[in-house]
Amino acid sequence: MTSIIKRLSLVLISFFVISCSSEDIIIIDEEGSVIIDEEKEENHASNLVYDNISEGSLNSFFHNALISDLYNNIERQEPIEITEYDIGNNRIKTNYEHIENLLVKASNDQSWFVTQGREATAVVEVKSVDVNNGWVNLGQRYSGSFNSKVGARLEFFNPFVNYKIINDSPLFSPYPTQVDEGNFNYIQSGGLIEKANGTYVLLTPVVFGSHQKRSIYYAMSSNLEDWDFKNEKLLGTETISFAKPSGNVFSVDNPFKLDDGRLLVLLGVEQPNGSYTSAYMIIDEGLNILQQPKEIMIPGWYGENQNSFPLALTKFNNQYRLLLHRRNSSFIDREIYELVFSDLFSALESNKTIVSSKLVHRGSESAGYLEGKADDACYIKFNSELYIILGGEEVSSNYLTSNNREYGLMRWHESLWKHDPRSPLIINPVQLHKKYPNYNWAWDHLGGFVSPIIRNNTLYLYMAFGTDNPDYYITGIKIPLQ
Repeated sequence: MTSIIKRLSLVLISFFVISCSSEDIIIIDEEGSVIIDEEKEENHASNLVYDNISEGSLNSFFHNALISDLYNNIERQEPIEITEYDIGNNRIKTNYEHIENLLVKASNDQSWFVTQGREATAVVEVKSVDVNNGWVNLGQRYSGSFNSKVGARLEFFNPFVNYKIINDSPLFSPYPTQVDEGNFNYIQSGGLIEKANGTYVLLTPVVFGSHQKRSIYYAMSSNLEDWDFKNEKLLGTETISFAKPSGNVFSVDNPFKLDDGRLLVLLGVEQPNGSYTSAYMIIDEGLNILQQPKEIMIPGWYGENQNSFPLALTKFNNQYRLLLHRRNSSFIDREIYELVFSDLFSALESNKTIVSSKLVHRGSESAGYLEGKADDACYIKFNSELYIILGGEEVSSNYLTSNNREYGLMRWHESLWKHDPRSPLIINPVQLHKKYPNYNWAWDHLGGFVSPIIRNNTLYLYMAFGTDNPDYYITGIKIPLQ
């Protein structure tokens, strides 16, 4: 009798799976748990959907900071090329039809630039734009050799049309280089907490050596701009039973506030074999650990035989949504998935109530700024809509920010995640420190677990900029929403 019931259940389950739309990508086992269908997700991931820039959306507050389709970015059809060069007046015309975009002002009136070559090896200032006649008037060349021949390809670039770096400097002054555990390489962001008294706490995982060890510290602020780093350790792997001793543990995204006021902190935990597993702990706003780290018990996202960690957690339209990062053997081949479920702890602790599992992005297959290591994402809720700030690294190419992380925007609309086609929207200043020396600490790397908050009609994003030595300087950027 039991066997007959099981066979009948499987028939009903199969009918349920077949009857779902292609967007649902759900397989349910006999116990009612969700199994990830890799083949369906791979097919699903190759179809990028583009968003419209509607008034009042979060997208509408961003501008096109990188104007180029040398490598797609995301959906332009033709590369930008020089069509005429006036050597006497040092000006160019191009086939780009919307040079009025170059009139958009930057946060501190920083110039637009013409760039060419890998990582903007050639940098030439744009002095002014004659929209009526199509001329782009050039100024000083700050780097490289500018190819002015007809047919030469170029990009227009100004990252500061979308953000201002807080205090135009790293987040801490003086900038710490050691804690009681010893000297460290860099600090990253690991989640923002707004306390009941109106002050803020930023969790700050600290990295020792070349990711040899990572522990979680924190900083405090009363105004989101002036921060005090505390030499007080919150968590290390030595207290985690399933972690590598003296290994890596880091927090990601903003701690999720539970109904009783406690805070759930997502964790990536290095295991004894060197791979990562997904976990969480529960703290209060005083940073007391109320529940020690526990693994997230969803198959494929914990245990020694996989390598992954969580990225973000939110609740939207009465459903919980969780972003997870899967690390593959290839450095570039990385993936970001989204799980949707109806009960938080049933999902995290026993793999129950999961509604869907979808591949949001696979870094090795997409075009433009996402053609690389997809390794960071965070949710943002704005005007009753849900967004993802999505970060990825370019593969080696002639693209402006090759081998550096950059961020684009996605919106949940009409039951789909839709890309802003202007992405990337948040990009490091690359070689612009040749004109603006105050950014000489921010020209190479960008990102590494973004922590967002919206206050005073401003979107604050805490992340890390950097050079090659050290890897990163933690900082914050501001994006006006008015």
